Amino acid sequence: MKSILILILLTFFSINLNSQVRIAVLPFKNMDGKMNKNIWCYNLQDTIYKELVKADPEKKSYIIVSPDSLEDELAKLNLDPSNPQYESDVWKAVANLKIKKVVMGNFNLRGESRFLMNVYIFDAKMKLADSKNQIRDLFRDEKELYTTVPEIMNAILPGLIKK
Repeated sequence: MKSILILILLTFFSINLNSQVRIAVLPFKNMDGKMNKNIWCYNLQDTIYKELVKADPEKKSYIIVSPDSLEDELAKLNLDPSNPQYESDVWKAVANLKIKKVVMGNFNLRGESRFLMNVYIFDAKMKLADSKNQIRDLFRDEKELYTTVPEIMNAILPGLIKK
């Protein structure tokens, strides 16, 4: 009787974990190519990752893949956000990590310190962006980039929360 109860509990927990969506935040893409701004590829990724962890600390709606795990997988495939092949090859890393939804962003510089940003949620299987839960044409001065995070979270979180 005790072994049957343990088997039922293990099955329940396994089903519960598998029903959660695995998501990842990829490094942002620097569309401008100015190498001195590449630090923002990772700063924005890390900040949004941390906010997503805070938004669902009990992992009820999603499980988020850590940037370290993602970076390890990208390194295995020799992928870098500044590489032109990144756009097509990143899906291999996503598939290897069994990720269902991907948060991707990009930025362009306008002048010396104005950033134009876009952030999207992609369905990993279809490789299509969610048309509702995205934010486009978000302008900020470099000194104010972190102020975009609440706006980004308001736009993408509904597309990640399990309904």
